[in-house]
Amino acid sequence: MKNLKFNFSYYIYLCFDYFGAYFVNSFSKILGINHISEYILVYAPYKVKPWILNKIIFDLKSNSKKEEYYRIFNSLSSIAIFKFLKGGNILLMHQSSINKFERTGFNLEKISTYYTHSKINQKGMNNITKLKNIFCQNDYEYALLQSHGISTSTLVRLPVGIHPNFEINKNNYKLIEKRDIDVLFSLRYIESNSHYKIRKRYNFIVNLANLLANSELNVCILGEGWEKISYSLNNKIKVLNVEYDQYPNIYQNSKVYCNPSLVEGGPLSLIEAFSSGCIILTSPIGLCFNLCLDDKLSLLIPFDKDEDYWKNNIMNYLGKNIDSYKKILLTRNKKIERSYFKNLSKELEENIF
Repeated sequence: MKNLKFNFSYYIYLCFDYFGAYFVNSFSKILGINHISEYILVYAPYKVKPWILNKIIFDLKSNSKKEEYYRIFNSLSSIAIFKFLKGGNILLMHQSSINKFERTGFNLEKISTYYTHSKINQKGMNNITKLKNIFCQNDYEYALLQSHGISTSTLVRLPVGIHPNFEINKNNYKLIEKRDIDVLFSLRYIESNSHYKIRKRYNFIVNLANLLANSELNVCILGEGWEKISYSLNNKIKVLNVEYDQYPNIYQNSKVYCNPSLVEGGPLSLIEAFSSGCIILTSPIGLCFNLCLDDKLSLLIPFDKDEDYWKNNIMNYLGKNIDSYKKILLTRNKKIERSYFKNLSKELEENIF
């Protein structure tokens, strides 16, 4: 009964939120109000347990020279009221919000969105062509939208973001052979989310990690939630759930980073490992199209390859003598710098105003 009551209350709130936004937008059109404003009005509605995209917008804001102009909202009516009173440029933190903004009377031609995790038949594809700007999280999304006939004048590359904790002097890196962790997996284990279980390939990761540990490699899984299934992991595997500010130390002490996901917008862990000098083995997803295609320490592995194939390639890389390691790291610098939040916020602002 409590769940039913909670859901009912939530839907009542949604109705008021939708109606309130629609009423304010209709009133604004009748009055012909069109403020010219430098405000960036961000719609990021995931307030109970903030999604990664909410965290990204806060990093963009805090690294911007125009931080005072950012306003972050989690309801339609509040963003409509602010725009009515003071104006502003609306940025949706996910393309799934496009439909409800159109239904509640917002002018899509003056709205931009951050775009990630696409599906060809995703709701919003029909009206996404009306938007002012589409900020693409990775080159795959950029190419996909372009193939659907969306003009490149609308599309903007905005490749996730690398936290300032990872902006360090490349000369301080440990050489690969001096690092203690042979193989690192970095992601959360979310037990209640069946969607995550499929696209993150939790079972595949468990099997691969055990296979690597049985081959006498030092394996680490970094991220919250994995302690819940520690019984299924080889007892030699190190499971870490530490504060985020400690992540750079772990990455910079790891030789190989593995990501076998089926679908990703980033992930953030990929660019964190890339900037930390790790060898990258990843499925062809997300940011690998920005970072790994021409990188000599990266390998893209097809989705259909099994755990033995991954293990053999990991062993092959670990057995190599990488003489030009520091030179290879220097070739990564330009790609990493593009994802510094101070550069991304500048790119965002140049296009949204």
